[in-house]
Amino acid sequence: MQDTQILPGVTRRKLLKREDTRGWLVKLLMREHINGPLDFGEIYITAAHAGQVKGNHFHERASEWFSVIQGRALMSVRVMASGESALVELSADAPEIIKVAPGVAHAFKNNGSGMMLLLAYADDPYNAQAPDEQRVVLLESDDATP
Repeated sequence: MQDTQILPGVTRRKLLKREDTRGWLVKLLMREHINGPLDFGEIYITAAHAGQVKGNHFHERASEWFSVIQGRALMSVRVMASGESALVELSADAPEIIKVAPGVAHAFKNNGSGMMLLLAYADDPYNAQAPDEQRVVLLESDDATP
């Protein structure tokens, strides 16, 4: 399936969900989708309660790929160099993967009623001694906590 551009540095790709009587399978990210060095970064899952926000930052070095695997999310992205921004609705019911390049701020708000799970891959692993993260508020939690 083809990637479509949301903003410069942000692409979206619909994913194929294969289902049978046992359940389903979705391949989120394959080697050919990375288009860069094949050194391994890190994979993580983050969860957000209804109305809560994750992210609200950008990276100077890392690219990240995101997919909602449970629930729903409103994703906000902003290209820091130009100020261009967009909102993207994401749902586990319609699997997609969003690639976010360095220099693009991103945040995810759980706009569903249950827990939202977000699966992510970063090509540059987190380093506490040299963090690659700049905070910027794009979305706020319903109770205004970060």
